[in-house]
Amino acid sequence: MRNRTTATFLRLAVVAALLGGGLWATHDSWGPLLAKANIVAHLSAGGEALRQTAQGTTPGTTLEAVPVIVEAVGEARDEILIEAIGTARALRSVTLFPDADGEVVAVSVSAGEAVAEGQVVMRLDDQNALLAVAVAETRVAEAESALDRAKQLRRANILAEANVRDAEIIVERSKLELRQAEEALTDRTLQAPFAGIVGIAKVEVGDRVTTESEIVTLDDRSTLWVEFELAERYLSRLSLGMALTARTPTFPDRRVDGRVEKIDSRVDPLSRTVLIRAAFRNDEDVLRPGMSFFVSLQLPGPQLASVPELALQWEAGESYLWRIVGGLAERVEVTARRRFDNRVLIEGDIRPGELVVIEGVQRLRAGRPVTISAAEGS
Repeated sequence: MRNRTTATFLRLAVVAALLGGGLWATHDSWGPLLAKANIVAHLSAGGEALRQTAQGTTPGTTLEAVPVIVEAVGEARDEILIEAIGTARALRSVTLFPDADGEVVAVSVSAGEAVAEGQVVMRLDDQNALLAVAVAETRVAEAESALDRAKQLRRANILAEANVRDAEIIVERSKLELRQAEEALTDRTLQAPFAGIVGIAKVEVGDRVTTESEIVTLDDRSTLWVEFELAERYLSRLSLGMALTARTPTFPDRRVDGRVEKIDSRVDPLSRTVLIRAAFRNDEDVLRPGMSFFVSLQLPGPQLASVPELALQWEAGESYLWRIVGGLAERVEVTARRRFDNRVLIEGDIRPGELVVIEGVQRLRAGRPVTISAAEGS
């Protein structure tokens, strides 16, 4: 009743103001004048209603629910795949050189042959060495005989004790000369220092060689080593014996299993990497030293929450996402750790199974009600 009285009063006031200002209206102009009076009265009586309308709400109403598409938070292990290229080398590998100069009289092995430790690989002419051994043996016999006579004469008090000692020294020296001759004879024969596979011989019978002449290579390829470098930031995830795999262009469809055998004792200060040596068994003897290997190493990590990339939002360099709790939007600060397959591994106050918004985030505010119009994957 009070609002109606106020509106009537305002209409009369507007008309009086127009008449008092000398503005006379015809009968046809009373309609617009009364309309203006109604507007003024409405502004006075319904001002609060207009203010609420401008704010998008009316007394007793709630915020409009925002339609969104959500997806449940997953879980994945933060594993990192390391791929590197390395060159294989044998477990043990040597190039054999002779221990003496001379003429080759025999090459006892052929390329690709498996030899045992101590097996003869090559022989040099040893006639002079054999003669030197025979001469040394004769001198030993002579020295021992002289020592026996000296001892007999000493017991007969014919020679002094010093004479016996001199004879003993001659015996020792002659035995040393015999050992030298025998070593020189042994040097005329080249033997395998360990079991392995020999390569192509670099010499033939009749060649004259020196101690600097390459004879043949020998490889123990029962196990192959492949070395590669790993960034220092992954060093904490690495341990000895860790399994890895490799492939080689020679056998592209064949996977070779191996393990981490050695980890270098220091990090390279220039490249910020550490040298890793992997061991691969070669029981079938199909792999060769010098082959290139493409190594794959899976480094384990912690179990983390996983969300789609669309769910992750950024503001001022910080990442967050919208979680749905009880039909309301809730902002959760998170830290992105790694991306893979259009998903992001995150850390924060978020658990697997909770719903996060992946579409419709533009209109969300904290506490805003939502309507789930679709769930991804449902």
